[in-house]
Amino acid sequence: MTKKFANHCLDRMTFGARPTDIDAFSLLAGNDDARLLAYLNQQLNWSSIDDSAFASRMAPLGYTSLDKSLEELWSEHHVLSSEVGFDRNAPIEQMERYMVARAIHSERQLLEVLADFWHNHFNIYGRDYYAQSVFTSWDRDVIRPPIAGHPRKSGFEHGHLTGNFRQMLELSSQHIAMQYFLDNYINQVGGPNENYAREVMELHTLGADNYVPLADPAEISKTSIPLPWGNGGTDIMVSISDQYVDEDVYAAMRMLTGWKIKDSSSRIESNFEDNGTFFFYEPWHDVAEKTILGHRWGNFELAPGDIREFFDVIAYHPGTARHISGKLCRRFISHEPPQSIIDAVADTFYQNRYAADQLEQTYRTLFLSAEFKDAANFGNVFKRPMEAIVSALRVCESEFTPPAVIDSNSSTIIYFFMQRTGQQPFYWSGPDGYPDDQDHWQGSNGLLYLMRCVDWLCDRDYSNENRVMPIIDTTLAASPQELPSHTPDNLTTFWLNKILGYTPDGGWPGTQMHTTLSSFMQQNPSDAGTWPANAAFADISSNSSPYYVYERLRALVKLILTSPEFLHR
Repeated sequence: MTKKFANHCLDRMTFGARPTDIDAFSLLAGNDDARLLAYLNQQLNWSSIDDSAFASRMAPLGYTSLDKSLEELWSEHHVLSSEVGFDRNAPIEQMERYMVARAIHSERQLLEVLADFWHNHFNIYGRDYYAQSVFTSWDRDVIRPPIAGHPRKSGFEHGHLTGNFRQMLELSSQHIAMQYFLDNYINQVGGPNENYAREVMELHTLGADNYVPLADPAEISKTSIPLPWGNGGTDIMVSISDQYVDEDVYAAMRMLTGWKIKDSSSRIESNFEDNGTFFFYEPWHDVAEKTILGHRWGNFELAPGDIREFFDVIAYHPGTARHISGKLCRRFISHEPPQSIIDAVADTFYQNRYAADQLEQTYRTLFLSAEFKDAANFGNVFKRPMEAIVSALRVCESEFTPPAVIDSNSSTIIYFFMQRTGQQPFYWSGPDGYPDDQDHWQGSNGLLYLMRCVDWLCDRDYSNENRVMPIIDTTLAASPQELPSHTPDNLTTFWLNKILGYTPDGGWPGTQMHTTLSSFMQQNPSDAGTWPANAAFADISSNSSPYYVYERLRALVKLILTSPEFLHR
């Protein structure tokens, strides 16, 4: 096995490749291609992965909102939020911390990485006034596969990140978090609001790359595509515009009228129910003629069937397949992926558009592609700040686990450093989600706070009570085969292997990186001379003058964790 290949695959398909993950990957099969296939099969069959250790870790930490139904969340954290004992912010604050805990410790790593992707695709600002109280439902009931006790409603059993995109799209449109975040809950025939209609086309489906602003709809080319509108759901050919224009957005706004939520603003319409659930209110629906993407709906079409046909048009449009496949390829292969892999992923997405496992098949095309395996794409994607912080915790085998109630460590990592780097979980305020564009993340402010966070993580190793990174314990526990003695050269080699996950051809000694880091370990702040590269330190836990070995060892780890080699996956 080439460890660099394993590290590449695991860095893309997890939140950071731990040494134990690379070892486990090596045992899956006899060659790299077979190992990747076995790992993908294992991770896509997520429910068969034993995650009981993670569940046991989290059970005593007070995460009380995760298992509440949507109705319970809305009642207890929104309607009753002003009463003693109820906290409007608890669901989103717990989701922020639980997401970080999952990313660090869950064995279902691909599920977590994909959940992060789809949270950004259907982005909702978690601190939105209405979303914050129901955010655990949004994560559980729209983004993730169903779990025991929380089944999808009939007809949407496969609406989730490994299931069917068309089902997930409609589920997302009906959830109170999306309805409020993009204002469709007030969209009505007498007072239309275009916010959701524009974003469902520009972000969730066809994408800005299929948008032609200020164009005449008559000038847009058309193609006949199959849609399941025949008898018994059979396909019929329907002429559809290849791209969309502003008039399509305005017509979609009118189409989406009547999608509504049972809450205090609709007490009369919903028979005085205030439970946060979705319903269709026909008196608010615009029944006049509409033409969207070249297809005409006449006056008084059967509602809400016309809305569901609109979702068919945008979900099954070839442009949607291309848009989503491009996002997946930029996230998991390269910031500028070859058109060949975008086309291949889009073809799988489109050809399986009705399948219950459409998205799972799409991921298979993506992760098993020659482009994903291509060594030219190793280390060419810059980690976003949260990924860098979580992967640092994972690779150093940190036991840090954020509790449901804020403590000093979780507050510092999640609410101080992550926010200042620009990527606190669920904190992107726009509907477009955190960008995958590396230029966005390589500004001086974000990098500065990322380095400060890594510095803080490593320095929290100084006492058992506040330990985050077990740097000294890990070093002392290393076997003689891994670390024959505590020389500057050996310590540098050990931590390069551990953090970067591979050894270059010919080994680390002699490389510029190893030479620079080993020289750093040898330095004496005074004028007494340097420590020999191959002489063992008597006590690596000592901070005695003049070498301050333990402090220098922590700094060695910091330097590797903030190196370009680690910050690229």
